[in-house]
Amino acid sequence: MEQLEGKVAVVTGGGSGIGEGIATAGADAGMRVVIADIEADAAERVANALRETGAEAIAVQTDVTDPDALDALADEAYAAFGAVHLLCNNAGVISVGEIASTTPADWQWLFGVNLFGVVHGIQAFVPRMRKQGGEAHIVNTGSMSSISATRAVEVGVYCATKHAVLGLSETLRNELEDDGIGVSILCPGGVATQLFAADRNLPEELRGRVTPPVRERREVERMQPREVGELVVQAVRDNRFWIITHPERRGTIERRAQRLLAAFDEAAASAG
Repeated sequence: MEQLEGKVAVVTGGGSGIGEGIATAGADAGMRVVIADIEADAAERVANALRETGAEAIAVQTDVTDPDALDALADEAYAAFGAVHLLCNNAGVISVGEIASTTPADWQWLFGVNLFGVVHGIQAFVPRMRKQGGEAHIVNTGSMSSISATRAVEVGVYCATKHAVLGLSETLRNELEDDGIGVSILCPGGVATQLFAADRNLPEELRGRVTPPVRERREVERMQPREVGELVVQAVRDNRFWIITHPERRGTIERRAQRLLAAFDEAAASAG
């Protein structure tokens, strides 16, 4: 989808962090933008900031765990702009703890947002995208945890959700190719976001039952969300599946791939 000017983007989790970065980069490319976020004030702040630059933008409070809320978001986006050409399923949350000590609520919350938020977005928007015809694109926010597991922080539940988003996204790209709808997965590394304060939006029924994220983290240099947004916009133009933000993580992925290929070699040797 090389031509973005005048096209419409919907970004969930658009009230801060990577979502805000994508929305800003999209607006700078001439797109009209729908900012969806569970925090209404945050969504409106970003929409206001974009409007001040001359962009067309609206804010819609959206809980991505609720499929009806995604249907309502689609209704508002189409009512405002008549079409949606780019859907960024970006909302995400995290908890920290070793898998054996996590709670059922950890799994309920993280899968509800990180995976089912993507599913609900796809089911609300893809039928409409197909009906409107023409080029469109979907970007699902995964993580470096979609393609590797870290020892630095105990984020096994998060890692499981992001692996699931990868599998979903690869399958979805195959399913939508003939419709002219591209699919990408964004796999960011360290980015300056509020991810580790995500429990500020915990549903009331899960409070006290979810393992809290770690507030104190070692200081590392983090990419700015706007930089990530620019990478996303370029990947949409190029119809690339993989959006990698931190090339310095290549070694980790190569070592993992080498172990996997070695296992295939061992299987072939055993079969022979």
